[in-house]
Amino acid sequence: MPSLRAEPLWSSIMADAARFRSEGPGFRPLIRGVLSQGFQALLVYRIFRWFHERGIPTQPVRFIFERFVEITTGISIPVEATIGKGLRIHHFGGIIIHPQAVIGEECALYHGVTVGDLGVRGGAPHIGDRVVIGAGAKVVGPIDVGDDSRIGANAVVVNAVPRGHIAVGVPAVARPIEATDSTTLVRPCRKSGSAQE
Repeated sequence: MPSLRAEPLWSSIMADAARFRSEGPGFRPLIRGVLSQGFQALLVYRIFRWFHERGIPTQPVRFIFERFVEITTGISIPVEATIGKGLRIHHFGGIIIHPQAVIGEECALYHGVTVGDLGVRGGAPHIGDRVVIGAGAKVVGPIDVGDDSRIGANAVVVNAVPRGHIAVGVPAVARPIEATDSTTLVRPCRKSGSAQE
């Protein structure tokens, strides 16, 4: 889980940018990554989070920047949310994070993800380190998602997910991650009649 103390701004930004290094050698993946909408939305969050942690008021400038980011990227990351270093937002659009949410380090979010509450009952998820949340997934309510877990695409998670488990379905059911599932949420498709079958 991310530290609740004030984090240095530059180290958090560098950890976020370092996630692009795994996509290939050279500077092209890094440049493409830092120009992505996901990174730009996260950068705005990091800057205003730094001020928020230190009790430095930034309104109404923060409001203008946050609304601009939501309109241009479809990503809503309120400054009150606690997000660890090295978050990777793959693609953009429809990503909503609750102000009370806690997201650990080295996590990944795909498009259409909601990390939110259950409405009038309130309470937001606490997501551990190195968690991957697939496209369209909804993780809602005051639940814990353990480290090194995976949330499948379009899953609706309303119950706790133990460490090292994958949650799939509506409502999601968690099961231990098999060795073949540890690196991906989607297995490659094989053409029918191919030599592999």
